[in-house]
Amino acid sequence: MEAEEQQRMSALERYMTSLAAINPSWGDQDKPEASDSFSERLQLEYCPTKRPEVLRSSGSLFSSPEEQDERRPREVVEIHSSPGFGRYLVASRNIAAGEVVFREAPLVVAPKAGSGASCLACLRSLQGSEWAGCQQCGAPLCGRGCGGDGHSQEECRLLVPLGLKGQPQNTVLIKQLSVLLTPIRTILLMKKAPPVKEVIAALQSHAEERRRLPIGRFVDEHVAKVLRARLGLPVDSDIVQHLCGIFDTNAFEISDGDIRGRALLPGGALMNHSCSPNTQHWYRNGVMTVRAVVDIPEGAPVTNTYTNSLWGTRARAAHLSTSKLFTCECERCLDPTELGSHLSSVLCRGCGGGLMLPPADCRADWECPACGKSVPAGAIETLLRAGGAALGRLPIGDAAAVAAALAHLRRLLGDAHYIVVELKYALVQARMATALEALTEDDLLNVLDLTSDLLRLADLLEPGLSRFRGILLLERCRAAVELLQRRGVADCDTTAAASAGGTQLNSSQSVYSVQNVEDVSRQLEECAFILHYDSRHDDVIEVKQRITSLISF
Repeated sequence: MEAEEQQRMSALERYMTSLAAINPSWGDQDKPEASDSFSERLQLEYCPTKRPEVLRSSGSLFSSPEEQDERRPREVVEIHSSPGFGRYLVASRNIAAGEVVFREAPLVVAPKAGSGASCLACLRSLQGSEWAGCQQCGAPLCGRGCGGDGHSQEECRLLVPLGLKGQPQNTVLIKQLSVLLTPIRTILLMKKAPPVKEVIAALQSHAEERRRLPIGRFVDEHVAKVLRARLGLPVDSDIVQHLCGIFDTNAFEISDGDIRGRALLPGGALMNHSCSPNTQHWYRNGVMTVRAVVDIPEGAPVTNTYTNSLWGTRARAAHLSTSKLFTCECERCLDPTELGSHLSSVLCRGCGGGLMLPPADCRADWECPACGKSVPAGAIETLLRAGGAALGRLPIGDAAAVAAALAHLRRLLGDAHYIVVELKYALVQARMATALEALTEDDLLNVLDLTSDLLRLADLLEPGLSRFRGILLLERCRAAVELLQRRGVADCDTTAAASAGGTQLNSSQSVYSVQNVEDVSRQLEECAFILHYDSRHDDVIEVKQRITSLISF
C-alpha cells in the first residue's frame, strides 16, 4: 500500500510540474509547439488550446492582475500527505491576499449529471427548440457556429446507439446522456493520453464506500451496464465506479456566462476543504484561476470550500457526508455560534430576544440562554423544513415575494439564521436585477441596508477578497450611484459621515457629500480587483463610468 501511495504522489507531483513548466504570456492563445518532454506532451494531449499557466504568484494587494502576470512565475504550492487529510496543497512561501496561486485548464468537462439539454461541444445551456441534434448521433448541439470542440467524432460514434438521432429533444434520454458523458469522456481521454491515466488513478474516489451506498448501485445499474450493453463500450464496472467516484469527489461546478457544467481539475482537487476557505476560484475561457482571499502563511494548507459557506453547520455537514464522505471538524463547525455569526441559531419565541443555539446532540432540546425556555428538537426541525420549503418555492427574481418571505421568516427564525440570510441575499439580487430606473428610493435604500448587513457577515464567514464580498460591493455601489445621480452631488454637505462598511445612506438624507462619492469610488476599486476574473467585471466598469460622469458633471 505504501508503494502504491508513493506512485500516486509521484503522478500528482509530475502533473503539477507539467503545469508549471510552460508559462507563455497569459494573453497568448497559440498552440504550444510539439515537445518530447512529459510536461509539454501532457499539455498537448489533454488541452492543446488552453493556456497552461499555473503556480504563478507575485505582486501586492490591489496591484493589477496584469502586472502580476508580467512578473516571473514562481511555484508557491507543494503537495503534502497525512493520514488525517490525505494529499493536499500547502503554501511553499507566504502568499499575500489577492495573489494568483495557480491557474489550471480542466482534464475533462461535461454537463452536470441529470441536467437538461446543453451543447456537447461548448456546454452552453439550450432552451426550448432553439437547437437541433448532431447529424450523426442526435446529441444536443448549439449549431455550426458554436465554436466548441468538446464533441469528438469518437464520442459521436459511441452515442449513436443511445437513440437520440430520431428524438433529439427527448428529455429522458438527454438526462441519461448527461449521466453517461462523464465516464465516456474520461475513458476516451485516458485512451488518447496515457499519462493522464496515472493522474486520474491517483485521485480519491471513495469507490469502496460508495459501492455500499445507493449511489454505488445506481452507477452499476444505470451507468456501467448501459455503457457495456447499450453503447458497446468494453469497460469493467470497477473502472466506472472509480471514475464516477473521482468526479463526484473532486469535480468543480463551472459557470462562465451561459456555460454550465462540471470539470475535473486535479490541481484544484488537491485543495483541502474549509468552511472558511483562504482561496476563491473563477472559471473563464476554459481556465480556472485560484486566488488567495486572505494572507496564507508558508506551510499553511491552501483551502477551498466544498459546500455553501452561507449554509448552517448541519446543512453543510449533511452535504459533505453524502457527497464527499467525510465530516468537517474545522473551527467554525465546532463552534455552535459559527464564529459569532449565529447562522444556525433560532430566535426564541418565548422571550422574543434570545437566540437558541443548536445542541451538540441533534436529538436534544434547544434551550434559550436568556429565558431558559426549551423547545423539542422535532419542533425546531419542522420549523426549519417549513422555512426551507418556503425558500425553495419562491419564484426566482420576484422581489415582492422574496421581501414578504423575508419579513415572515425573520419573525419565526430571527435575523441571523441562514435561511433568512439566503433570503436577504436573494432580495438584493432580485432588486438589482430590475432596471435601476424602475426602483424606488426606498428599494435602493433597502439594498444599501441589506448589503451592509451581509458585508458584516462576509467578514466573519468569508473574510478577505471573496466573490461574495465583491458582488455585495458591486450591488451596493450600483444602488449608491443611482441615488447620487437622482439626488445630485453638487452643493452638498461635506460633513456627512460614511460607515466603516461603505457609504451609509438613509432616507433622511437629501444630498451626499464628496466623501460619499470618494467612498463609492474606493469600494469600486476593491470590487474591480476582486471581480477581475468574474463575468460581472463589465458591470463594475459600467458603474465606474457612471460615477466618473457624476463627478465631472
